[in-house]
Amino acid sequence: EPPHQALSLVLAYLPLYELLSMNQACKSFRDAITNDVLIWLEIIVERRLSFRITDESLIKIASKANGRPQNLTLLNCVRITDAGLMRVVNENPHISKVIHCMIPPKLHLILAPGNELHQAF
Repeated sequence: EPPHQALSLVLAYLPLYELLSMNQACKSFRDAITNDVLIWLEIIVERRLSFRITDESLIKIASKANGRPQNLTLLNCVRITDAGLMRVVNENPHISKVIHCMIPPKLHLILAPGNELHQAF
């Protein structure tokens, strides 16, 4: 039995980390995630996965869109090499936007007495 249509709507709003977790939860979720190409058109790797994702895992994730991902955003992905990124881009000709950046740790602004702002890391 195919998954309920509402599941496809929900999947489109989930971050990558949740999609990968749900993929392992049960066969129904795995089938829905595997067969829905649209959820893989924009791949955003956020901090929760950034230190775990490698070239090979990124290639595997990008392949879920069958060569059709359009946007790729990698935030703090220290294990992604230039060669790995180029392979993903070359294997997915529809990628039109790639963001690969290193974001410093959260910058905290502290309001000190006298309304002076101080930075704290």
